[in-house]
Amino acid sequence: MRATGIIMMGALTLGSCARPQDDPANPPRLGQWRDSTVLTGVRVNDRALKEDEIPPELRSTFAKFAKEDRYCGEPRPRDRAEMQARLNDTFASCEIDQFDSQGAEIALLARCRPRDERNDMLITARGNGTAGPNSVRFDIQAIVRLTEKTGGNYLLVASGRRDITRLGDC
Repeated sequence: MRATGIIMMGALTLGSCARPQDDPANPPRLGQWRDSTVLTGVRVNDRALKEDEIPPELRSTFAKFAKEDRYCGEPRPRDRAEMQARLNDTFASCEIDQFDSQGAEIALLARCRPRDERNDMLITARGNGTAGPNSVRFDIQAIVRLTEKTGGNYLLVASGRRDITRLGDC
C-alpha cells in the first residue's frame, strides 16, 4: 500500500527555487506556497471505514500520506515522460493510460503492480485536478482489488487530496 502513496505524491512536483523567475506558460505563479496532502476516505467493498476501523497495517501506510510543507517556488505538473520514468522506478510495472496537464486541468489514469507485493495486486489510480495562479488542487483515488487465499476478494479504495495554496511572494 506504500505504492498508493507514491502515486498520490508523484502526480505533482515542485519547481526549483534556483530560478526566481515566473514561467508564464505554467498557471501557478512563483511565490511562497503551502503544500498539504490528506487522506479523505477509505472504502472497502463500497463501505466507508471510520478511522478506527482501518486495519493497523493500513493505518500506518495511510499516515504517511498526511503532510504539510511550505516553500518558495512554482508548483509544476510533471510531463508524461517524467511521470512514467518515476513510476517505472517505483513499481514492478506501470502503464499510464491517461496523463493530461494542459493549461489549468490535470488528469491521470494509471495501472500499476507494486514491487514486493503479491502478484495479483493491481492498483488503478485516477486523479483530477486544477491549477491556477494561486492554487493547485489534485484529488486522487487509488483502487486495489485483492484476492484472499480462500478465493474471496475485496475492493479497497483510498481517496486523497493535495492542496497547494499560494501565500504571497517569496
